Amino acid sequence: MIGIWILAEHDGGNFALCSFELLGEARRLAQKLAGTVAALVLAGDDELPIDVLGHYGADRVYLIDDPRLHHYDPTVAVASITRLCRLHQPVLMLFPATTTGSDLAARLAVSQDWSLVPHCVNIQIRGDRIELVRPLAQRGIHGVFSASQSGPGIVTILPDTLGVERPERARRTMVERVTAVIPQHQDIEVCGFVAADPRTSDLGEAEIIVAAGRGVGSLDNMRLVEELATVIGGSVAGTRPVVDLGWLPHSRQVGQTGTSVRPRLYIACGISGAAQHVAGMRDAGTIVAVNTDRGAPIFDIADLGIVDDVTKVLPLLTQCCRALCRK
Repeated sequence: MIGIWILAEHDGGNFALCSFELLGEARRLAQKLAGTVAALVLAGDDELPIDVLGHYGADRVYLIDDPRLHHYDPTVAVASITRLCRLHQPVLMLFPATTTGSDLAARLAVSQDWSLVPHCVNIQIRGDRIELVRPLAQRGIHGVFSASQSGPGIVTILPDTLGVERPERARRTMVERVTAVIPQHQDIEVCGFVAADPRTSDLGEAEIIVAAGRGVGSLDNMRLVEELATVIGGSVAGTRPVVDLGWLPHSRQVGQTGTSVRPRLYIACGISGAAQHVAGMRDAGTIVAVNTDRGAPIFDIADLGIVDDVTKVLPLLTQCCRALCRK
């Protein structure tokens, strides 16, 4: 049987949404190729809802459970997955294009001389070929690639690209506990985990973004944006005019000449919706826009629009969110 594997990421208690996206895609491919779907789970005595992986398409779960994997340990992860691949010989492995997924995919590809196609957005079956589509030139064009035949093809897929299929609650999965492989010589020792500050972490990986436009009014009013971001665990970003005014550094700019983002929630504060900015955030899961101009283009793509002054709305939003967080 043709094996298609995915890496199921989790936070120690729940699986990430990108894991369910990958399972849905793997299930679709497996149906076309008459194959099976397996999920790889790296866990360290974590209480995880393993059954849910079956609901979203996994025929089998390989649970690599070891205290040293409570936090991501690349040496143990690579050794353990390599042994599994040699035993079961999957054809394709799908990893999320997250920090962990991208790092693990690259290490596996280099150590085993397997092919890797990163940051894909689509996978198609053409006869007996698997074609992988990824954006190039700042997403201006798309390239089509094929994995080599030596070993499993490794693909990383951008989160929030494929969407999540409806779960089948009656579907069950087989769980196989796998003993982790601990290499004799380890170049890396994982001592702990330090969470990044979401207000200043990489925008490309942010799940919540509170973005400021010139409509915020002044540098002093930026504190309203920062306060809301702090309360809801979001990252602060801005438009090019905000960066040009010196209210934020260029690393926080969203748009064609800045960073393209795909957060689950994007709150646009005083942003008119110029094409240059929209090109970098239109793929956000949910867009909330606050602007005094009812005809601002940002409302054309917003899921929720608030026609009012950001200096009035943001303190109220912050107050409400802070109250909800206390419950």
